[in-house]
Amino acid sequence: MVVKLDLSKHEPIPKVIHISWKTKDILQNQSPVILNGLINLKNLNPEYSFEISDDQDIEHYLKNQLGAWDYFKIKNKKIVEKVDLWRLLKIYNEGGVYVDIDRYCNIPFDQIIKKETRCILPTHGDIDFSQDLIISCKHNLLYKTAIKDNLKARFFINPRGVFHLGPPLYMKTVTKVVFGKANRRRPGKEVMESYRKALQDSPYFQTYKEDLPNNSLIFKYDKNTFQLGNGMNKVEFYQSQNIVPWNRGKDKNTLILILFIIGVTIFLFLFL
Repeated sequence: MVVKLDLSKHEPIPKVIHISWKTKDILQNQSPVILNGLINLKNLNPEYSFEISDDQDIEHYLKNQLGAWDYFKIKNKKIVEKVDLWRLLKIYNEGGVYVDIDRYCNIPFDQIIKKETRCILPTHGDIDFSQDLIISCKHNLLYKTAIKDNLKARFFINPRGVFHLGPPLYMKTVTKVVFGKANRRRPGKEVMESYRKALQDSPYFQTYKEDLPNNSLIFKYDKNTFQLGNGMNKVEFYQSQNIVPWNRGKDKNTLILILFIIGVTIFLFLFL
């Protein structure tokens, strides 16, 4: 296994951290999720600009970046699905670091990112490549292709569900672009180890086998420094923020289609 994506001509990874959340005041939250995550992330990396994009920012960005039809398809989708595409666009256009809000951090990037590194691809154990932590130079072909693949696989209604457009599609794109052959999630320990070794042998890539939440590229659990804050766990934190899980409810496109089908059925019943 060898890395086939050449990033040798690209500029260094920009020192900017991209965060998405429904409101920009999230750093005031005292839950352990935020105290040991975003607040640490910001404080440990003072040389990085820290950009929090709220729901309106994401909507505006997608509208400006996408063609009319691609935006129409995602306009009425849930915010989680929008963020999945938004993060790919931000990293490709601007480079830097994208981190999910529920990740912990206690290791600064200057202890992680090497001078020659242009892309870091951590893995979720031996399952797939993580898409909740993305670190890359800008204009990386990997993320240009990930955007293209996402838009190609996206329909007004996605019969395979939202999850298909997330980790499974990202895994196929990473393996296709970086290693030359697309592969599915859970390819086996031996295959994942061969991917990690190839990345480690490349001067422009880094990787790390993560075991979330307590052992990741940017966090190693330490009970002596872990902040308990208001004591909320991850589920309680999301509930306190009125966040609906991504796999619950229907997006507006689905509701529109259902109402359309009902309307046509009623029309046919009454007039034909």
